Amino acid sequence: MKKTQRLAPMAGLQYAVPWPTPLIPGAAIISFWGAGDQTTQEFTLPAEASLRMAVEKGPLTVHVRRPDGSEPAPVSPIPTAGLALAAIPEAGTYYLEVEATGAWGISIVFLTPPPAATATQ
Repeated sequence: MKKTQRLAPMAGLQYAVPWPTPLIPGAAIISFWGAGDQTTQEFTLPAEASLRMAVEKGPLTVHVRRPDGSEPAPVSPIPTAGLALAAIPEAGTYYLEVEATGAWGISIVFLTPPPAATATQ
């Protein structure tokens, strides 16, 4: 994979991959947009997450990696243009390695933990 500057995550619905279903209450979203082979900056998830991917033209391969380089959540390659889903099965710190021939977007959707309850006296 060609080494370039790592893509920074963009937080918020305004940067999200267009999707036919809305986010559920309590969900947060970060997105990455790129073209060709790219590596993202690290991001930390408080829980499992889903990946919503939009591909201009295939194939597209995504590797979800931990900082040590291990790949706990293999993602099936996407052979053609369109939308696809995948999952990151647990909380943790990750980055994405993307191999692509065209433009792409990946949004990561996860539930945020509820605010800690405060004790009343």
